[in-house]
Amino acid sequence: MQSADEIFGTGKRKQNRSGAGGAWWIWMLHATWVILLVIGVWYGYVSWGYVNEGVEVPAIVIELAESSSDDGVSYSPVFEYAYRGQIYTYESINSSDPPTHDIGERTTLLVDPEKPTRARENSFWELWLLPVIMIPVAVIVAVIAIAAQFFFKPE
Repeated sequence: MQSADEIFGTGKRKQNRSGAGGAWWIWMLHATWVILLVIGVWYGYVSWGYVNEGVEVPAIVIELAESSSDDGVSYSPVFEYAYRGQIYTYESINSSDPPTHDIGERTTLLVDPEKPTRARENSFWELWLLPVIMIPVAVIVAVIAIAAQFFFKPE
């Protein structure tokens, strides 16, 4: 005849001894901060290039391009500017609701002199907002991931 322990088990659970079993989320945190840091630094580097190498040109908002998503509609300003006698248009990488600009509003763009079709609005929001958010968040996630590695060691 079998004992109750043989039928129902001893109540002990098998431990996962694969080494990384319970720590997958720590590695996901590491991947997250690395990705955030790379994107933030890259975007900051590109913005730095526009600030140092870009040519300031006056521009006018000629349109508000609509973008639809599950959250509703947002608007990106479309700028028209002249560089070396040619007319170009540039749609901002930022969109918002309500729009940040009105049609007919004048502003300054930074144009890449090597590729005049590439431009950025000469504003903090367009040049530096993404790196200013992403780099500190990456550092916070890195600290959490490193601390988690020490405090939550898999058995």
